[in-house]
Order: sequence, then C-alpha cells, then structure tokens
Amino acid sequence: MKPRSGRLVAPMFVLGLLAGGALGSWGQRALFHKHMRSGDQDVPRALARLDAELGLSPEQKAVVEKILSGKQTELAALEKERRDRSDAERLAVRREIAQQLSPDQQSKFKVLCDTADKRIQERWPQPR
Repeated sequence: MKPRSGRLVAPMFVLGLLAGGALGSWGQRALFHKHMRSGDQDVPRALARLDAELGLSPEQKAVVEKILSGKQTELAALEKERRDRSDAERLAVRREIAQQLSPDQQSKFKVLCDTADKRIQERWPQPR
C-alpha cells in the first residue's frame, strides 16, 4: 500500500502560512502598542536615532534635544485635544444609540460600551 503523506503537503503548507501570518501580525501589533505607550521615551529615542544616523556633534545634539523636548509638549497637547474631541463624539453617538433602545437593550449596550472602553484604555493609555 502506498503512503498518502503527499495529500497533506498542501494543507500543511497553507496552515503554516496562516499561522506565520497570524504570529507576525500579533508580534507587529504588540511592538506598535509598546512603542505607543512609551511616550516619555520619545525624545531620548529620537535623539539617539538621529545621532546614530546623522552623526550629530555635541552642539547639534543639545539643540536638537531642545527642539524635540519643546515640540513634545505641543504634540502632547494636540494629542490630548484630539482624544478629548474623539471621546466626546463617541459619548454623543452612544447617547443617540441608547435613546433608540429598550431598557433591557440599554443595559446590555452599557456592558458593551464598558468593554469597549476597557479595550481602548488597554490599547491607547492616557499620556503620562
């Protein structure tokens, strides 16, 4: 009797591709979120990268660090404003939806919203 291992090659190959894609996507997402949570490290990290890529002199490093630090405050303020506007709009949409629901549906909707809020907080924590 002939072995039938040849039949499994294509499905195993496809399964391997799917698993590799899923793991790669998960890893990339984890790194992205780690980077987004480390707002206090942005200036030293950016300065180190610019220095490594451009070979900054000590005087240039001092000036660039001052520029980055100054702009970091402005960018943080813009991010807070964007976040506040986004939160306000999300709450307005939720209120409009809740008005269309029965009391039983409203309680279920609140649970869904609370779960979504927790997920948002985990993925996009407030800046420090």
